[in-house]
Amino acid sequence: MRIKVRVADPAGNITVFVTTPVEREKYPAIARQLLAREELKGEQVGFIEKTDQGDFRMEMMGGEFCGNASRSFGYLLCQQAGEERQEQEVDVSGSPRPLKVIADRREGTSQIDMPLPKRMELLRTGPEEVFSMVVFDGICHLIVPGKSREKEFVETALEKAREACPCGAWGLMFLENDRMVPAVYVESTDSLVWESSCASGSMAAAVYLSREEKDGIFTYTLRQPGGEICTEVHKKAGEILRCTLGGPVKISEEIEIEL
Repeated sequence: MRIKVRVADPAGNITVFVTTPVEREKYPAIARQLLAREELKGEQVGFIEKTDQGDFRMEMMGGEFCGNASRSFGYLLCQQAGEERQEQEVDVSGSPRPLKVIADRREGTSQIDMPLPKRMELLRTGPEEVFSMVVFDGICHLIVPGKSREKEFVETALEKAREACPCGAWGLMFLENDRMVPAVYVESTDSLVWESSCASGSMAAAVYLSREEKDGIFTYTLRQPGGEICTEVHKKAGEILRCTLGGPVKISEEIEIEL
């Protein structure tokens, strides 16, 4: 089977876009093969689909939501349209509604209006450890203050998160001041990836950092292994009204691959 792909680099969170139409039931198997190819350096896979109306949408490998892939998808659409700067709404998996993306090819950046969190709750992972978990449609993120931890903690924390929030994808965001190390597990592909950056995890961290704030726009730049992601949380009377996230994006030429 031959497929065509484009490799997107949003702040180091390498996303492989499959541009060849394939049946959805084949997504997990194709994604596993692409992630195993060292030359692609992929951390996740998204599939570009064409709707009955002739528009394009993006479906992640496990049906999860991914902010970095979504803003890269918006950048790709801008590139294909031959525009230097384009504001549009993108239809992506894991989000109940289209999301606004502003892609700027002159600056090499893409900003997305992220889905609002459904809630933030406390999750006990051990006798003396309780962490905040930020729940979005399609993915949940546990915020763990401090440096990244050992395998045993990661496995236990992910299992607790899966029990508390059965949504298909879960992240552990190790947060130390403005530095963050993300690890994300996707159930359908049984893949745990220590990502170079994580957009939805960055948004979760920003929501957590602004938890005591009431009114205003609160900006956080999160430094991650692959680069920086800039986030904003807009609040009024303690309620989150808007979340945005942006940063650099690069997209390769189309590559044909034999699977």
